[in-house]
Amino acid sequence: MKRIFSLFIVIAAFLFSCNNSSKQQSPLSKSNASNFVDPDTVQIDRVANRDMMIILSLLPDTIAKSFKWDRRQRFRMRETVEKGGYLVDSNQLFKSDYIFKNNHLDFNTPKGKFLLTTYQIRDGHYVILTVETANALQTVHAYEIYRSSSIDLGLTELLGKYSLMFMNDPSNQSCLGLLYDRNPIFDFIPGEDDRLKIKITNYDEDNAKGCLKGNLLTLKFNRIKMPFEMESITWED
Repeated sequence: MKRIFSLFIVIAAFLFSCNNSSKQQSPLSKSNASNFVDPDTVQIDRVANRDMMIILSLLPDTIAKSFKWDRRQRFRMRETVEKGGYLVDSNQLFKSDYIFKNNHLDFNTPKGKFLLTTYQIRDGHYVILTVETANALQTVHAYEIYRSSSIDLGLTELLGKYSLMFMNDPSNQSCLGLLYDRNPIFDFIPGEDDRLKIKITNYDEDNAKGCLKGNLLTLKFNRIKMPFEMESITWED
């Protein structure tokens, strides 16, 4: 009987020691677990956004400068969307107030905003325009995608001599001098309807002194013959 009682005491002491040890280790386990946070995911309709996912996986690293969004990241996004219907948003680009469509992206970045619009020529053939705003300054890039390759496009090649389109008379030396002294600041506003608006933000009808037709130029993409074609020029406050 004494041996059984002694054995019981030893077992009880052992269990108490294990329980106490577990309690001491639990805060460490919780701390370790907090270091492994699953990245955010965004549900994406893989069928409705098929073209956009392909385009993103083909565009070069140069589409963004103020934040990291390289081609490898975008290719992995395409894979997860095609397999599971979601993308891994490790950069948290789509955490609030974003537009994700098959022909248009619009989201906030750590330093500003990013827009991407696609203009389709035919199946597998697109013109892409990106507008990145960082610290209130815009960077505009254009690309042409044909099947599985992409090339850079110059803005003049794509849009024509858009700066001269604003002028009543591009040969007027007085007006050229006016614009030279105060360089126009262009604000690019891509739309979702094959249109692109370009606004001169530092001129209005009063200080243009009759040299400009307006400060808001609207261009429309022509699928048959590029570049964009002028649709209208108006004054806007």
